[in-house]
Order: sequence, then structure tokens, then C-alpha cells
Amino acid sequence: MSAITVAKKDFRDAIRSRVLIGLTVLFALFTVGGAALASWLSELSDDASAQSTIELVLTLQAPAGFLVPIIALIVGYGAIAGERESGSLKFLLGLPHRRRDVVLGKVLGRTGVVAVSIFVGFTIGLLGLFAFVGSVSLTDYVAFTAVTILFGLVYVAIGVGLSAMTRSTTRAAVGALSVVILFKVLWGTAGTILLYVIEGAFLVESPPDWYLVYNAISPDAAYGSAIGAVLSRSDPTLASAYDISSLPLVAEPWFGFVILAIWAAVPIGLGLWRFDYVDL
Repeated sequence: MSAITVAKKDFRDAIRSRVLIGLTVLFALFTVGGAALASWLSELSDDASAQSTIELVLTLQAPAGFLVPIIALIVGYGAIAGERESGSLKFLLGLPHRRRDVVLGKVLGRTGVVAVSIFVGFTIGLLGLFAFVGSVSLTDYVAFTAVTILFGLVYVAIGVGLSAMTRSTTRAAVGALSVVILFKVLWGTAGTILLYVIEGAFLVESPPDWYLVYNAISPDAAYGSAIGAVLSRSDPTLASAYDISSLPLVAEPWFGFVILAIWAAVPIGLGLWRFDYVDL
């Protein structure tokens, strides 16, 4: 239960962040805009409830895929490194807490903070959908919200893992920024370059399996796959992106949950391993 104790305290401390409040407000504005756009799209459909919700989900996926990692990394990168710099980490470990409890508690506490941000933003989006459309599929919307919180957990785990492996918040912040650049810029660019080197073209009519696997294993792609799995839709998945019906196992929509779990577990494991051997 020690990790839960750390999580509760950390949640109370982190949720007071002005930066987090600002990002939550920004996230809420995006959801309202998404609701307005979804309502316009729903006018073109006869199914105002289910279809409008699906359109809102697909509209919100892009801003959520961009903002949630940033919010999660901002919340996570200073979780341990910040307390190490201030000296409060020695006090925390002086209590009956093991280092493992601290890392896991920080992940749980900061995930709770991100979950609040997502919940507030998506609740405002839901109210906007009711206002603009008048009906909504709560099942689809709740499923989308749950997958997005899981996506936030992944990036919190990455942020806390970096925080546990570094001695200063500056290094942890650089690491967090590098993660954003890696997955938002370099990952896709590197895949395109590899495709050209191996296949001799930037665009191919039938992408090879290795390219589909490569494009499926980033956390952002796994997020889209998981959304497609819970909504039984191909829109956010690789099958739709490349207009193909047969995918490698790793690129199947349901496998997105496995990939997200791996991306959460590996940074936590590395952070625990490194944190166990460092001097405070």
C-alpha cells in the first residue's frame, strides 16, 4: 500500500500546477471545437447519435494525440528528478517507502492528474456535443476516453522513467522534449527514408509487412489502433491509412493495447533499475 500512499500525496501536489491548469483549459477548447465540427459533420448523416460520436472521436484523436503526450510528459518529467534536486526525496525515502514504491506511486499519482485533465476536457466536449447535436453514444465516447487515459499513462510512464534515470530536471526535460521530437517528427521520417532505401520509392502501392509493423509500434500509432479496436472502426488504423485488408499481427487494431502496455512497462522497468543504483 506504500505506493498508493505516495500516489495520493503526489496527486494532491501535482494537481495544483498552473501549467497543468492552462493545458487542461487548452485541451477543453480543442474538445469544444471538435464537438462543433462533429455536429456539422453529423448533419450529413442520418444517424445523429452513433455517427456524430464517431465523428467527434475521429476529430478529437489528432489534438488528443498531440496534447496528451505533452501534458503527460510535463507532469511526469520532474516527478523524481525535481524532488532529488530539492532534497525532499531523501525525506520521502526516510519514511517507510521503498524506491520501487516511490516510482510506482509517482506513475499512479501523475496518471491520475492526467486523467483529470482528459476527463475535464472530454466532459466539456461531451456537453458541447449534446448542445450542438442533441444526442450522443455514451458507450463509444466512454470507450474513447478510457483509451485516451491509457495513452496518457504510457507517456506518464515515459516521463517518470526519464525522471528516475536522471539527476536533474533539466536533463529530464531534455529527455521529454526528445521523446516528443522522436515520435512526432523523426519516427515517420525515418520510416519513409527506410522505405526508400529498401524499396526504392517513397510511396509503394502495397507496403511491405516490415513497414506496416514499423508504423504500428509507436505509442501514437498504437493509440489509433486501440481506438479502432474499441469502436470497431478502421478509420484510425493502418488498414484505413493504406487501404489494405490484411495486416501483420503486430499491426492488427487489438494489438495496439499490447504495444501500449509495452511502452508503459519498459520505461518504468528501466527507471526502477536505474533508480535502485543511484546515489541521492
